[in-house]
Amino acid sequence: MIDELFRKDLAEFSPYKAEIKKARVVLDANESFLNIPANLQEELLAEIRGIDYNRYPDPFSIKLCEEFLRYIGQEYLGSGDLGTEYLGIDIKNIIAGNGSDELISMIISAFAQQGDKVLIPTPNFSMYKIYSKVSGAIPVEYPTSEEFKLDVNNFIAKVNEEKAKIVFISNPNNPTGGVIPLYELIKIIDGCNSIVVIDEAYGEFYGKTLVDKILRFDNLIILKTCSKMGMAAIRLGFLLTNERLMEEIKKVKPPYNLNSVTQTIGYFMLYHREAIKDAVNKIILEREYLYKELSAINLITIFPSQANFILIKVPEADKTYEMLLQNNVSVRNFKDDLLKDYFRITVGSRAENFWFISHLKSILKQIAEGK
Repeated sequence: MIDELFRKDLAEFSPYKAEIKKARVVLDANESFLNIPANLQEELLAEIRGIDYNRYPDPFSIKLCEEFLRYIGQEYLGSGDLGTEYLGIDIKNIIAGNGSDELISMIISAFAQQGDKVLIPTPNFSMYKIYSKVSGAIPVEYPTSEEFKLDVNNFIAKVNEEKAKIVFISNPNNPTGGVIPLYELIKIIDGCNSIVVIDEAYGEFYGKTLVDKILRFDNLIILKTCSKMGMAAIRLGFLLTNERLMEEIKKVKPPYNLNSVTQTIGYFMLYHREAIKDAVNKIILEREYLYKELSAINLITIFPSQANFILIKVPEADKTYEMLLQNNVSVRNFKDDLLKDYFRITVGSRAENFWFISHLKSILKQIAEGK
């Protein structure tokens, strides 16, 4: 009886399964290996103690969003004051959410009705497809080349042919780590008769953004997140766009979506942005080390990355994965056909990276020898 009340279109739908990590060396979720610096933790605790827990949070996260705009202005655009005098971007152009996930869901809810199409170049972040299906929209995947390159002209033609409402592009791409040059992204934004969402979740490790273009194009939305820069636990993301699109998105935004603890921690860390910058630089150094060490292994194929992870193709991936787990190493092992035999390796600390490389070499040698 109760089954008759369920949605028929979700009958075969499988929910996203976030695995509980059991390995000692966890390199599967693209988190930062660096925690909030110890010298800031006591000061942060004092800020958290000052929260009025009996009151609702700021519904628009104004103080937090203003600080994020200052952070973007300083770290990406060469100005410590990203406001109306600089680009015309201010608090009306930004909202905060519970990670990028909530913001992706809000975008789809605001613009895609039942049966509308959402174009996604693949491989890509799985939540674009999942939230599209949950909303009743139709995700249309556009496969990239064997080297994960996007044919921009054909992609634009496909988007317009399908009359897609929304396009999602992660740049740097998750899970490949590759990037689409900014001039080609601008070509996509300009050529597609749809809303184009550029997800810059890994932008800190790339150092480039299109935030400064949100007022130039009437169909552009930018997503950012703090999860990759050491704040995964607080689930904090930002959406930036022009005022017209923002009006529509706010129609589906929950009134008090971001709690006061997240707002407080997020503001504190963005204010102390030198700690974020230091962490990003350390991760990039470890990425270079990991890439160099992986490049010396003849049995794998490695892809250049501008993110905080590296994609590799390995022989007998499932067997290799299980043997890594037996040695207390967890990596992302993809099961779908497009990425079968591929691992996504999060950049860890030097000790974690060394542990992983040592065991990977040993395991691949055993497999090559038929053991």
